[in-house]
Amino acid sequence: MNPVVQAQLKAFSNSNPSSKFSESDFFEVFSIYSISNGLLTDDVDPFKAHLQGDEFGLDGITIKVQGELCTNSDDVAEALTVGKNHHVEFGLFQSKTSEKADYGNMSKFFDAAFEFFSGCVLNPSDQLQDRIAAKEALYASALKRNPSLDLFYVTTGTGEMSDQIKKLVDATTSRFVDLSIFDSVRIKLIGAKDLQTGYRSATNSNSERVEILKPITLPEHPNVQQAFLGYVDAKELVKLATVMSGDDENPRINRAVFFDNVRDFNDKSEINHGILEDLKSGGRQSFIFKNNGVTVVAKSVNRQGDFFDLEDYQIVNGCQTSNILFQAQEHAKGVHVPFRLIVSDDPEFVSTVIIGTNRQNEVKEDQFWALTPFMKDLEEFCREQSDDQRIFIERRENQYRTEAVERTRVFKPSELVKSVAAMFMYQPHRAARDYRGIKKEFSNVLFQSKHSVKLYHAAAFTSYKLDFAIRNRRVDRAWGIYKFYVLYMIGRQYAGEGKVFDQKRKMQDQIASEIISFAEDEDRLVNEFSKCAEVLDRLISEAKLETREKIRDHIRSESVSKEFTKSLDLN
Repeated sequence: MNPVVQAQLKAFSNSNPSSKFSESDFFEVFSIYSISNGLLTDDVDPFKAHLQGDEFGLDGITIKVQGELCTNSDDVAEALTVGKNHHVEFGLFQSKTSEKADYGNMSKFFDAAFEFFSGCVLNPSDQLQDRIAAKEALYASALKRNPSLDLFYVTTGTGEMSDQIKKLVDATTSRFVDLSIFDSVRIKLIGAKDLQTGYRSATNSNSERVEILKPITLPEHPNVQQAFLGYVDAKELVKLATVMSGDDENPRINRAVFFDNVRDFNDKSEINHGILEDLKSGGRQSFIFKNNGVTVVAKSVNRQGDFFDLEDYQIVNGCQTSNILFQAQEHAKGVHVPFRLIVSDDPEFVSTVIIGTNRQNEVKEDQFWALTPFMKDLEEFCREQSDDQRIFIERRENQYRTEAVERTRVFKPSELVKSVAAMFMYQPHRAARDYRGIKKEFSNVLFQSKHSVKLYHAAAFTSYKLDFAIRNRRVDRAWGIYKFYVLYMIGRQYAGEGKVFDQKRKMQDQIASEIISFAEDEDRLVNEFSKCAEVLDRLISEAKLETREKIRDHIRSESVSKEFTKSLDLN
């Protein structure tokens, strides 16, 4: 194996320990991570995208709706409730540690990918059934535009294609295009250099030099190290907003530098189309007078005259402007844009800037949680725990992108709410599917200042340990859909029937400590999983259900939740 890739793989596996993963398993996950989070600049948990076991021709599948990874139909249903004109991306992966691309292995990969979309997969595993159901749910939703498809075949060699491989790729591309279900089809042979570039991009902070014309120093502020106001040439803004994803690639929009969802940009919308046409018909000089400007926040800046070297920056307002100028290409020459640069290492102040500059945009409600004092306290508490108990609460998207942390320990607000709802609000049947309903119903109950952060940490840590048991094959992977019922069992066992958040702080802390102790004992946790599976398997058998989708729907019903509770004598 390429020595640089070998070193990166070792660093990745050290940051994401797993007792049951072989080097080839880790290489498959590492490949997904380097491509998705590096070359494509997404925010994806590669372990969730990875297909464990010996799936025919496939090592991983990413199904992204507006950038959110969906692994089953529940995830799809939730993702489709946010926004309009949903942008859907399919990514399929096959990774080989060999240096050369093998014609037979590539053919096998392409056949498996085609079977996935044509509905001809024979005896799919549970994890593949979930992905198939997610795919079918998307196409059944009557999307306003077809998804894109990327196929990635990974080797540790040069990534160059022989003439024979090129013919196979061309034939396969036509084969997928002829299905008429994709907006675009790309097949990419990934080599060692691409993996190296991707991994570095995924683990390093964004840095770039920008020239600000006529910069004016803004007034002092206790939370701001420096701040400037001026304007930039369009090419300078595009440089900040794009990234080179490979030696032979053209620049692409760098999703990692945008706070708001770059996938919401639609160059076919009347407004954006009008701006583009205005640029093409000679409206370049007037652009600066019509545009509200762009705001960039950076953690540090080194100034040399009018040139500013930005480190770890985010374009917190200006997604549409950046995309329009990127689309305009030659027609953006001579265009200038109002530009504000803020240098601050205070995350709370940066959050207020983000909210203030995005009031007019549709921004995910969860992204505003960064301002709540409780979430800040929770993040700090979870992060300061011992190595085994440490959890990373991601209050802002890509918050831990440049840190060498175990990816499966990172919890988004939505995942945290689901775990807490199952364990302490006793909603195991709703946790996976009805996140928004739960959040709305319990918005005045969760994350209150009187609550102990230890309870939330206990829910997240137990959820992590359950996922760890599944990933390391301590329990049947098919039991993964039972996780929220296991959290419910543990919550009822230690918190009882009373409302745990109404208890005194000392009692909340005691309950949390007992749950942590239980979750640390993997044998007891596995035994709890088995007890849960025994009951749910019986209820499913009695209902005479066969497909995984029907089983999933069944255990999400309130009637099953009640029967489950009775069976375990938890009342």
